Amino acid sequence: MNRSGEEQERVLRYLEDQGKNKARRRGPSRGEDRRREDPAYTPRECFQRISRRLRAVLKRSRIPMETLETWEERLLRFFSVSPQAVYTAMLDSSFERLLLHAVCQYMDLISASADLEGKRQMKVSNRHLDFLPPGLLLSAYLEQRS
Repeated sequence: MNRSGEEQERVLRYLEDQGKNKARRRGPSRGEDRRREDPAYTPRECFQRISRRLRAVLKRSRIPMETLETWEERLLRFFSVSPQAVYTAMLDSSFERLLLHAVCQYMDLISASADLEGKRQMKVSNRHLDFLPPGLLLSAYLEQRS
């Protein structure tokens, strides 16, 4: 306070610059979403996010691509419109549930199966505030690998 106006402005500018530099070093803030630039969201890394057991099934089995593509389209459509909502599906087929779990893990969604009145219900939710689908969908990635 005992300094001239110019010196006070210089000190304030210095403190502001220091604050900006600290923010840059810390990386993206909580509100920023860097999934598009992050190498953890390449198709290969998305595939590695799938559990080992499911990856083995996807590699070994002849996967019905139409079913896989249908689930991808449904989830894309749903979460593009309502990223914070919960998608619910009643699925009797254990293989179809397995495929849906794989698609969810690839898309970085949370999925869970539970019994409801003697049937299996799956709930899918988004762990992020918004929905950013991978650049290459699972069906296209699997076709590319074969």
